[in-house]
Amino acid sequence: MKLNWIAALGLLVALSGCKTVHQPFFTSDQTAAASLALKVDEKKERTKPMNRQAIQQVAFQQDVSSSNDSTRDSTYDAEPVVTPDAQPFVGVTSLAQLEQVALANNPAVFEIQADIESLRGKLTQAGLPPNPTAGIVGSDINEDGESFGRYGVYFGREVVRGNKLGYSRAAVCAEIKTAEQRLAVIQQRLLTDVRQRYYDLLVAQETVTIADQLFKISQNAVDVSQRLLDAKEAAQTSVLQAEIEMQNASVVKRQAENQRLAARRKLAGLLGESELSLGHVDGNVRELLVIADFEQSFDQVVNKSPEIAALFADVEQKRRQLQREIVEPIPNVTWQASLQHDFLTDDLIPGFQIGMPIPIWNRNQGSIHQTRYQIVAAERRADKKVLDLRQRLASAYESYLDAKLQVDAFDSEIIPKAKETLDLVNKGYREGEIGFLQLLTAQRTYSQINLTYLQQLKQLWRQHVEIEGLLLSGSLE
Repeated sequence: MKLNWIAALGLLVALSGCKTVHQPFFTSDQTAAASLALKVDEKKERTKPMNRQAIQQVAFQQDVSSSNDSTRDSTYDAEPVVTPDAQPFVGVTSLAQLEQVALANNPAVFEIQADIESLRGKLTQAGLPPNPTAGIVGSDINEDGESFGRYGVYFGREVVRGNKLGYSRAAVCAEIKTAEQRLAVIQQRLLTDVRQRYYDLLVAQETVTIADQLFKISQNAVDVSQRLLDAKEAAQTSVLQAEIEMQNASVVKRQAENQRLAARRKLAGLLGESELSLGHVDGNVRELLVIADFEQSFDQVVNKSPEIAALFADVEQKRRQLQREIVEPIPNVTWQASLQHDFLTDDLIPGFQIGMPIPIWNRNQGSIHQTRYQIVAAERRADKKVLDLRQRLASAYESYLDAKLQVDAFDSEIIPKAKETLDLVNKGYREGEIGFLQLLTAQRTYSQINLTYLQQLKQLWRQHVEIEGLLLSGSLE
């Protein structure tokens, strides 16, 4: 009798642990219905979607086989995200070094990396089958006041049909790809921010240099005025005016130093450093680069933008989710086997039952309809983003051209002539041929021209970096 019990229990345990073999779940009619469910009723659409073929290749260039087999990449083998060690500021002076430190230290990057890692856990969970069930069963207990009735054990399991687990994993894989594109977006935003702050700091450093030169010019004017006063060739008012101009130049110099300090702090903040430990950065702010014309720039932005890639990754994720919703009505099978011992007759009584829900009223039609039009909405968001990028590029390109026109004019004509004028006025003033009022006018003109030039140079670099950065900035927003 004990051997019979042991054999029966062993058989039930083996049955409960058997691997489920997924049988084909679509008949030809069901396959046709599934294909129709993936299509949107074009008659109900009032707008025609834009051509997105070239952009989709950017978003899924590493997953070109997904269109042929929706569950092919359900075993997602990407390596876990490794959080890099924080990088120190010591010796960091070039733009490339600043970018490397920012990517290694900025919390916005860590946030998206953590989201991706959490989705890997979701991917693992999505492919796990339901656990088997086991328990004790009893019946006819003390029915006649003397019998112990029947006692035994049961084992059961839910068999998932329709390859639901595979489709669930495929949907999460697409969700991971979307998150990876979001990571690319935040990395590009961060790089654009770092480059803009870097050139802001270069301009601020250049402003301090020019302000210091102007201060020295005003000091020299005071010395010259004092010598002319001593020689009784100028009035006391000339010295006072020169000293006032020197004080004004001193204020401009201190303001420039404050701007440099603020630019340094803003850049240090992007690098993930709370204390200011960033010194002088290397670079030539006057070494201008030329960008392509508007249409070429637009093609580059659209074809390389991780924003567009993320939106189409979201479209793909919803398409895979629709496939998962389509197979949801295919009922899972639940079976249960039991073995009881009748203490009255000393018999072993095996039992078995199997069941499944009957999809009569609920065939998941509501979720299928909802997901289908979520796909339409996601596609329209991608179309809208393309139009939005063109609008944003138009504004950025206009600002770039305006700033470039002014910078070119300053470089080729205005600054050289202003410098030549100031040199001639200084020479004439030292020789007593030109009055002090003309000297002050020339100094103010030269100062204002240089400060305006630097502001236009700053604006030019900001627009240049934004266009080259695919119009992505604001990593901490």
